[in-house]
Amino acid sequence: MATESVRTTQEQMQNGLSTEKIRMMIDACGSGNTALIEQLAAENPLFIRQQDFETGLSPLMAAAKTGNLELSKRLLDRGAPWNAVDRDGNCAGNHAMSGEHWELVNYLVEWGTRAELVLGEMQRCQQQAGISIIPQAPTKDPGYQSSTKSDYLKHQLRYSKDGNALLDGDDDAVMMEWERPIMKAHASIMMQAPGKRVMNVGFGMGIIDSILQEHNPALHIIIEAHPDVYQKMLKDKWDQKPNVKIFHGRWQDVIPQLAKEKVEVDAIFYDTYGEHAFDMEDFHFAMSDILSKPLGVYSFFNGLAPDNLFFHGVACQVIKLQLGKLGFDSEFLQCQIEVNDNKVWDGVRRKYWHGRDVYYLPRITWNQEYIGRKTKANSNEEHVDTDMEENSTKRQRR
Repeated sequence: MATESVRTTQEQMQNGLSTEKIRMMIDACGSGNTALIEQLAAENPLFIRQQDFETGLSPLMAAAKTGNLELSKRLLDRGAPWNAVDRDGNCAGNHAMSGEHWELVNYLVEWGTRAELVLGEMQRCQQQAGISIIPQAPTKDPGYQSSTKSDYLKHQLRYSKDGNALLDGDDDAVMMEWERPIMKAHASIMMQAPGKRVMNVGFGMGIIDSILQEHNPALHIIIEAHPDVYQKMLKDKWDQKPNVKIFHGRWQDVIPQLAKEKVEVDAIFYDTYGEHAFDMEDFHFAMSDILSKPLGVYSFFNGLAPDNLFFHGVACQVIKLQLGKLGFDSEFLQCQIEVNDNKVWDGVRRKYWHGRDVYYLPRITWNQEYIGRKTKANSNEEHVDTDMEENSTKRQRR
């Protein structure tokens, strides 16, 4: 999820914005001094968008700290960036959460969700026009670099000596052993009884697939695109395990073929690496063709915006709305985790989890009302087709 970094003093001076007046605007928003806010905004509307160079605090953050909902609404309407972060990495939503101003938090989540959906549509158009949608990192700091890696399948992967990580050519972690408790939780919500048909996309270290095997699935489909991982699977004789069917290739190619063959599964797990958010959105369209109705369960590794809890909440809401259009209900179950030991990340270039002790596990199921409407619609179509066939037969007999 894109964030707005602190604007430089040089940029502010180029726009004729004095540091003193920027701080006056921020202080006015913190105290709710409407007269001064309007005076400064009339002088230059850009004051609403600025941040203090030293602290990174913005007018919207100052208003959010005090829980001033009405002022926050006005600032947003006039161009205040909802996703700007201060020097500590906190946005307006984080400040509102710290103050337990939950009405404002909910409003900021809704605003951010709408903004992300609009941005997503714009980027879709850019992508279709052949324009790159992967932003350039402002620094060489790995934390600012995109996690999307279009060349991932060309990377030479390696498993760490202790077996606790799978690393790509940049020493970024594809998967790590600390995820095992999370994967057990995912498996438990998908495999509530033996004999289920399950599909996992992204084998990696085989953590969740090993756990799924413990649930005695009737069919266990594994889709893995990377050749190094696939060779490791064969070496470990995964192709000989009970009811396992391995597809070596991209899910974009495999799932349409499965749908064409009328393959159906009761549970699906998605945990790919290096893909863009659009790939995940496209996956949701594809997997809806093979997830059984009405009791099929879908889940995914929830590493969305992992370094900021507020942005994580916005990202989850975006996914929820996108899945809702496909006929799914989404809930995010809280799981306690511990990844606070920095030694876990030894040899890894950048973290993909940042010390939070709560993991929000997605559980996605079919909306029963949606299924009912679709079933009724299909029934009506079949009825119409039957009537047309009968009328055609009558006309032929005549």
